[in-house]
Order: sequence, then structure tokens, then C-alpha cells
Amino acid sequence: MTYQEGLDQIDRATQRLTEANQMVVDAIINAFLFTWQWWVAFLMLVVPWVIWWIFRDRESAARLFSAGLLVMVLSEILDTFGVSFGSWAYPVKVIPVATLNFSFRLSLLPVLVMFLLQVKPSYNPYIKAVFLGGLGAYVGLPMLAMMDLYKKINWAYTYSFFNSNFNVFTGSLVQSN
Repeated sequence: MTYQEGLDQIDRATQRLTEANQMVVDAIINAFLFTWQWWVAFLMLVVPWVIWWIFRDRESAARLFSAGLLVMVLSEILDTFGVSFGSWAYPVKVIPVATLNFSFRLSLLPVLVMFLLQVKPSYNPYIKAVFLGGLGAYVGLPMLAMMDLYKKINWAYTYSFFNSNFNVFTGSLVQSN
């Protein structure tokens, strides 16, 4: 393949991605918008931040938020890889973007990590990671799957357990410094 053929192939792939994104937008607007699943996803996006805003430790809020921000960035990067390679999908979304799930990765997960760090700041980061990783992988994701908010395609919950452990452990390290 020549350089120009590669550019042409990228153009065709970009066109297909645009068409696929439009299909996602159509499904969300015409089938999912305002269903009970959509409302659950919406509440998962908004309620954790409202609760964090009310109950956060104001003296260490910036440090906790930096840990939560790192968890958001890392989990979103890993999530984008997983969705892009067809390992899992998020059928019902609040915001109609094909590869992103704002509800879980950018709200519920980082807020849970920040509260865990706030409530148990001196706990071993490995224990925190195993606890939240197990809770997310073996309780949270199956519940999301039952509500059609998460679809496991070529993935195992155990992989998510290790993925979550990495995110939580890294966030714990940032918070402890």
C-alpha cells in the first residue's frame, strides 16, 4: 500500500465512522431518550457529583479531585480502546457519542474513588483497589448489563477487575502524595 492509498483508506474509514456515529445518535434519540434506562444513566452522571459537592472534604477537595481526574483520564483512555476494539459497548447513553460512556467513567467511578480516598485515606492502596475493582467488576458491571447500559462482547469481568485495580491504585497514589 502506498502512502496515498493509506490516506484514501483513512478517508473511507472516517466516512464509515461518521455513518456509525449517526446510527448511534439516531438510536439514542429515537429509541432510548427518556426511557427508564436513559434516566438511570442520566442520574449516574449527575447524582454522584452532587453528592460529592455536598459531602466532600473542602480542605482536601483539590487533592481528591486530582486523583479523581486521573482516574477519569485513565479509565476513559482504556475504555476508548475497549469500545474501539469491540470488547464491550454501551448501548444506552445520555450523550450520543459512539465510543464514550460519560455516566460511568466520568462520574460514578471517579466519585467513588474520591469518597474512598476521603473516608479511608490511610488504608493500603492495594486494599482500596481490590475492593473497588471487585465491586465494580463483579457487582456494578453485571447490574449495568442487566439494564442494557453495558454490553460485554469479547471481555470478561475479571479483566475489568484488574483494569479497575490499576485505576484506583494509581488514583490512590496520587492522593497520598
